[in-house]
Amino acid sequence: MEPSTAREAAERNAEAVRTGNLAQIMADITPGALAQMMSMGAQGGLSPTSMPSITGFEIGDEVQVSDGTRFQVTFESSMGRATMATTWKQVMGQWKITAIELVSAEPAAGG
Repeated sequence: MEPSTAREAAERNAEAVRTGNLAQIMADITPGALAQMMSMGAQGGLSPTSMPSITGFEIGDEVQVSDGTRFQVTFESSMGRATMATTWKQVMGQWKITAIELVSAEPAAGG
């Protein structure tokens, strides 16, 4: 069943990232946002694309922006924490990530 709100879609997507559900992640993202995500991974450093075994996530408040609905999502793993800003909007009746960027990355202590 399709999420009826941007928050429900963001929660489903964050859970997919946590569990490694690549099919759901790909279903939730537009080609432009996918390119942005791949660019983050190519730059190296700490980001959800480089974090093994994500153990949890936290989704911040919903913020309405001109091009959709934005959430900051923080992912945690043994390597540290990475916070992403994801912009969601409805595309052909489905909530999709249309923009994504790395907000911050905090390596774990001793890492």
